[in-house]
Amino acid sequence: MALLLGLALAALLFYYLMKKHFNYWKKQGVKQEKSLWILGDTWRNSFRLENPVDLIQRIYNYCPSARYFGIYQFFMPTLVLRDPDIIKTVTVKDFNHFENHRNFVPEDIDPLWGKNLLVLQGKNGTIPEHY
Repeated sequence: MALLLGLALAALLFYYLMKKHFNYWKKQGVKQEKSLWILGDTWRNSFRLENPVDLIQRIYNYCPSARYFGIYQFFMPTLVLRDPDIIKTVTVKDFNHFENHRNFVPEDIDPLWGKNLLVLQGKNGTIPEHY
C-alpha cells in the first residue's frame, strides 16, 4: 500500500512539474502552441514524421497574425520572431544582449558553421540558464 501511494505521489509530482514547465510562455504573456508533453513542438521531426523544412514552415505559420510566439524544443522554451522590425532590433541593435546561442554543429567538425554569427558564444562560452 505504501509503495502504491509513493508511486501515485511521484506521478502527481511529475505531472505538476511538467505542467508547470510547459506553461513558461503563458506565464510570460506570450502566445504558445499546445505542446506535446516532454517532446515539445519538434516531436514530429524527432520521430522522422516531418522533415526539417516542413517543421520550420509549420512552426512559422502557427500564428500568422502574431509578431512573436513561443514554442518548446523538448524542454527548451524558444521564442519565434515573425515581425521584421523585432528581428532587426534583436539582431542588430540588441545583438550584445543575445550573445549565447546553441551550436548545432561542433566547431571541430565544421569550422565555418561553428564560427557563424548565429552560433557565437559569450565570454565564458556557456549558455545561461533562462528559467
